[in-house]
Amino acid sequence: MSNQKTFLYDVSLFRNKLLKRTWAVVSLFVVFVAYNSLQVPKEGRVQFFTIFVPLLVLFFWFLRKNYLKQIEILSSGRIEIEGGSLKQFDSNGNCASIRMKDLEQITIDKFRGYDRIVLETKEKIYPLVNIEKQEELVSILEKESGIKRISDLTEDRLWTIKTPLYFLPSILVLIATYLPTVREKFPILSNEFLGLFFNVNLIIYLLYLPEKQNYTISQFSLKRRMIFISLVVFFFQVYIQLDKSGWLKN
Repeated sequence: MSNQKTFLYDVSLFRNKLLKRTWAVVSLFVVFVAYNSLQVPKEGRVQFFTIFVPLLVLFFWFLRKNYLKQIEILSSGRIEIEGGSLKQFDSNGNCASIRMKDLEQITIDKFRGYDRIVLETKEKIYPLVNIEKQEELVSILEKESGIKRISDLTEDRLWTIKTPLYFLPSILVLIATYLPTVREKFPILSNEFLGLFFNVNLIIYLLYLPEKQNYTISQFSLKRRMIFISLVVFFFQVYIQLDKSGWLKN
């Protein structure tokens, strides 16, 4: 293939989805912190907010920095195909080149709600996410490499139709907490216990939530950030309960 073909990233789709996802995560965190603050005695709320307000600011700063960085990368990046090679340019002008005849596998899947192409050679794996004309690009890759695409239909979204089922235990505890007859038989049921139970439910859900490899910066994945925040809240909840029971003083 001698003619040059250029493919751009779908920046507007990425911007809209990332904005919705970012504000959803921030809103959930604010609601979660606000709810747990009500479970803390008045004398302990200053200490509670001293811990979580800076954490919220740091979390928001990180999300904003990551958002701006990703927009810059997508806006400045491009993919070029010419002379049997695929070249992926980033925002700094760096170029990753792949000879299409060296491809061993072409996988089409969804990654965090975006269409993705995963190209595999003997040496490396190259993910191409959110390409504007993906079908045209895949057709060219198949023609030049002689390899047929593989479709991976596995979902890795944080919220799906089945998600409420994973939180059914928390829903049952919520109902039981506000039923006087049940609450009388089980004195452990309280707002504090409900908050703690829900947090444990959330941590377990996140731990078993499927997450696809992004092949770039896996240490800062959304799943790991959510688990970190939930664990911080969990340890603070345990500390508050131990302090209220007098165990720490003893």
